[in-house]
Amino acid sequence: MTPPKQYVFGYAAILTLGTLPGTAAAQDQSAVESSHNQLNREQGKNTDSGLLTYNNKIQITRNRGILGDLPPVVRIVSPLADSSIAQGESRIGNGSPNGTGFVINLEVVTRGNVPLALREATLAPPVFGIRHVDLLGKGLPNIDAPGLYVFFDTDLIAPDGTVLPKYQNLASAFNVAGTDDTPGNGITAWLGWHVLESLPADVNQFTITAAMVDEAGRIGMDRIRVKVAGTRLSGQSLTPIPESFKGAVMGDDSAGPEVSLIAPRVPTTIAIGPKDSSLNVNNGALFFIQVSALDRSNSGIAVSETGIRADNPNLNPFGLIFDPTQIANPKTGTTAGPNRNYPGLSLTFDVPLRQPNGKVVAAGANLAPLFDIAGSEVDASGSIRTTADWVVGGSLMVPDGKSIVTITAKVTDNAGRTGTVRSIVGISQTVSGQTLTAAP
Repeated sequence: MTPPKQYVFGYAAILTLGTLPGTAAAQDQSAVESSHNQLNREQGKNTDSGLLTYNNKIQITRNRGILGDLPPVVRIVSPLADSSIAQGESRIGNGSPNGTGFVINLEVVTRGNVPLALREATLAPPVFGIRHVDLLGKGLPNIDAPGLYVFFDTDLIAPDGTVLPKYQNLASAFNVAGTDDTPGNGITAWLGWHVLESLPADVNQFTITAAMVDEAGRIGMDRIRVKVAGTRLSGQSLTPIPESFKGAVMGDDSAGPEVSLIAPRVPTTIAIGPKDSSLNVNNGALFFIQVSALDRSNSGIAVSETGIRADNPNLNPFGLIFDPTQIANPKTGTTAGPNRNYPGLSLTFDVPLRQPNGKVVAAGANLAPLFDIAGSEVDASGSIRTTADWVVGGSLMVPDGKSIVTITAKVTDNAGRTGTVRSIVGISQTVSGQTLTAAP
């Protein structure tokens, strides 16, 4: 009897299958290798072997499917591949805070016990996410996500008017990262970046490539092509200013924003953080929330993507929507207010949240002021889609015997119409999101 036919590939072969020199994929692979080798040189390591040395074989058989360890799956979940983004106002030598103003979010799924190296982090003093501007300027990997590589096939113009050259690693630009505990072996990590940079005036479309290297040296990759909305000057120009928001008038309405909770992706479980006094900014729940709102009635969703408003015109650093003074504080008797950068956003848990500073936010209270970043893009339909991210830095105070948490997100447009979505997630056996990944 003839044995089943097998096809055996090293992972590097799978990565380059069908790739010819000079193609975009070959350039992306070369950029990953070059950036990784640059990091090795900075650390005094030998670079002769290159990045793609991987001895474990993937076997594809007729009857038994795929055998062997699989690399992480990488998905660019924001922006959408059929969307358009604004050009941005910066020009070489003449910078502006009003850049492209969209959000790049990555979903990285592992399918085995090989970990990713990642430091989960939100914007909570004294920890301000995972952004490293000094490394970004050199094109070096992010020390909090050393396996992350992100490239544009076009130059970018920074808010100070300097240029980030195409195919330079942009991983150190990312703001926040979080992780949830997906069913079976493996986890799902999420990373978010509000793009402050602008595009050169002659660019009408470009490619974003994202890659993640796990602790076994295996690579997952994704790539999307994004159009530029030439008539849209900046990301901020896509949405009305927060001061224009009048509040909810009509309540839930089928013509209101189409709201989606992209992360955490159901079904999944989340770490809830420690229940005792050991809670700090580094060991909380640290799972990632992404709220997407499509302004399908074109009424406008009021957002300051940069965090700059009339009452804080000199915000530094700009590009963040974190507004923690709006959170309710029972000790002082203050009640929760909206996020002044995104007043139509509401997000609640059905359990209380204890922050690392000891404050407890009641179940059902609006947690939108804790969101980290927001950005907007033009949907294929022509409507504006706004994406907002938050990594949960505190602990969820889940009562004994309760095994699920309900997350409710609402977005109200400038016509007073509200869209609502709910997700129910399970509770992981892992206490902190940080322990779901390896230390960088």
